[in-house]
Amino acid sequence: MDVATDEDEHSIEMHLPYVRKAFEGLDIKIVPIMVGALPKATEIKFGTILAPFFAREDTFVVISSDFCHWGSRFNYTYYYPSPLPLPPDVQPTKISSSVNPSSDHPIHESIKELDREAMDILKFPSGQPPNPATETHTKFNTYLGRTKNTICGRHPIGVFLAALSEMERSHGKQITLNWVRYEQSSQCTSSRDSSVSYASAYAVY
Repeated sequence: MDVATDEDEHSIEMHLPYVRKAFEGLDIKIVPIMVGALPKATEIKFGTILAPFFAREDTFVVISSDFCHWGSRFNYTYYYPSPLPLPPDVQPTKISSSVNPSSDHPIHESIKELDREAMDILKFPSGQPPNPATETHTKFNTYLGRTKNTICGRHPIGVFLAALSEMERSHGKQITLNWVRYEQSSQCTSSRDSSVSYASAYAVY
């Protein structure tokens, strides 16, 4: 990658201190992989390539992604006017200077529900045998197409799901993924506000 790309890319710098602390005193090797904007077919291609390495007993995989980046500075103000599931006569909208949130459903609650939709899709086991990861990958892509949620690591997540799918098929792995924490950088209440969501999970296979 060129210098400008390297300076913009900050995810590995955020993770290295935690990885080093988690494996303190151990001799480990780190293989960084940066994933750009990929179509689903390419996510599947790289996931299939990486699956045998992810399946190894001596390999620990860290996937980096924020969740929703909400606000006009992110060009994303998607909003659910009421709690999910929405009534048939209510549709998602975009908050702006002329479109205000409902008084009984603040923006930060809408963001949480938007993110929770993705988290529920990604929780394992979420699909039906024999390949729940394959079904989850499809559902996640459908969700992204519908909401356009600004999950910056959606493609690394897609590659990981493709790898899990291949591990189910070729390595007989049974995968469990659970979410452990969710936070927002601030609680948005108007079109002038902005926030970034953070979620953490672990997978066992």
